[in-house]
Amino acid sequence: LTNEQLHSAIATLPDKQAKRIYAYYFLGMSKTAIAKAEGVTEKAIRNSIKRGLTCMEQYLKNNL
Repeated sequence: LTNEQLHSAIATLPDKQAKRIYAYYFLGMSKTAIAKAEGVTEKAIRNSIKRGLTCMEQYLKNNL
């Protein structure tokens, strides 16, 4: 994948999911740290990232 394709896929996500994925994969924050920063449970972060990745995968399959 190119950076452009990856950023296009991230841009299709809801803002909160996109920020969580960016924080985890690009900024290297732990899921625990993201959860603390947002005041939510780590499970909420895990589920959000998982759903976001699934949506990104679908987007990329349909647009490549």
